[in-house]
Amino acid sequence: MNKLWVRLTAAILLVTWIVLAIVAVVVYRSVETSFRQYVGVRNFATFDAGLIDELQNYYVANGGWRGAESLLPAMMMGRGMGERHGRGGMQSFIADPNGVIVATTDAAALGQTIDEIGAAQTTPLTVNGATVGLLGQQTPATQALVRSEQTFTDQVTQALIAIAIVATLVAFALGILLAYWLARPIQRLAERIHAVAAPQLGQPIAVEGPSEVRQLAASFNKLSQRLAEGEQLRRQMTSDVAHELRTPVSVLRGHLEAMMDGVYPLDAEHLTVAYDQTLHLARLVEDMRLLTQAESGRLPLQLADVAPALLVAEAAERFAPLAQDAGIRLESRAEPDLPAIRVDDGRMRQVFDNLLTNALRHTPPAGHIAITAAPAPNGEQRVRFCVSNSGHLPPDQIQHLFDRFWRGDAARQADGGGSGLGLAITRQLVVLHQGTIHAESEGDTTDFIVELPCNLSVDSASNQ
Repeated sequence: MNKLWVRLTAAILLVTWIVLAIVAVVVYRSVETSFRQYVGVRNFATFDAGLIDELQNYYVANGGWRGAESLLPAMMMGRGMGERHGRGGMQSFIADPNGVIVATTDAAALGQTIDEIGAAQTTPLTVNGATVGLLGQQTPATQALVRSEQTFTDQVTQALIAIAIVATLVAFALGILLAYWLARPIQRLAERIHAVAAPQLGQPIAVEGPSEVRQLAASFNKLSQRLAEGEQLRRQMTSDVAHELRTPVSVLRGHLEAMMDGVYPLDAEHLTVAYDQTLHLARLVEDMRLLTQAESGRLPLQLADVAPALLVAEAAERFAPLAQDAGIRLESRAEPDLPAIRVDDGRMRQVFDNLLTNALRHTPPAGHIAITAAPAPNGEQRVRFCVSNSGHLPPDQIQHLFDRFWRGDAARQADGGGSGLGLAITRQLVVLHQGTIHAESEGDTTDFIVELPCNLSVDSASNQ
């Protein structure tokens, strides 16, 4: 099942098994090593140190264990061991390093291995640090003791297996509970997200659960809000486009029908009205196409190094006659030694034309318009352009200035045939040039501020 709680449970079980395996191996090896050390020390203490020395000297003297069985009864009996163990059926023997018995008090055991004769106690016989044989003895008590040792080892193994089984069951049960507890907030979040339909966009879902889930829910709420705003803008844009198209289409249709019905004569005056409406439609369609290209980043730019002072001077020169006709004073100013900016000269002319057109539309007679260029404040490597005009805009209008088809009440009342897309296009063109634009209105002046990055390479080359 491709579910999160199943994966979490499997992960917990896998980690538990790995940890159990490591612990079991370490514990078993530690117990086995310690137990073997204990058995070796105990076995060594069982045998007489003098017997061990005698046998090791015998091996050195004879180069082997042939005839060494004659030493076993004598040495054993000489130290009272036969008296203690003989009646119990004690058997003493010497085995080579491979465990094959080569000397023994019981001739029947000769040639057999230690494993074949049954449980026995042994201790190594060494010469110059090398094991040359094993001294052993076998009694009923010894066999019982070895069997007890084996039973102890088996019990340790069984205990570890039992612990592993119990730990696996506990880990499985707790893993399911923990995985469900961790996955449940995500599942609830997924259910809420799935339940959010288009009409419910923007409605926040509950932020709860672990911090990661809370962060995910908060991010979804922000995304939902942005989608809701985008959907609202889309609907508003559709309504605005329909509204903007309706007027010229209605006028064009009315004049054409009137001329077709003979109400209006088919003369140049009425054809001019129809033609003007087709031009207005063409401008609206072209502005929509341009804005769409700019927003999607598909508008090609022919970049070149341009002096900011030149842009300001040319913009003022283009609008000087319009300002004079409207009785508005137009000024331009650029600070000296401004660095060049890398822009599309034609698109930047469009930016300043839109800003100056908007300024002329909102500046009262005998008002003032100024276009300036200066270094950006705070030491940023940018050039700041400012288009200022007389007149105040309230804050609720400033925040909508760059929205599509939005125009203030005064602009709607004195509509000069604009499409309502000029400032929206201006913003996208500035963004395409990696710049910023915003509006400020203080007192009786409204400022549109554009900041564009400097072309530092050209500037530094010109200073060399």
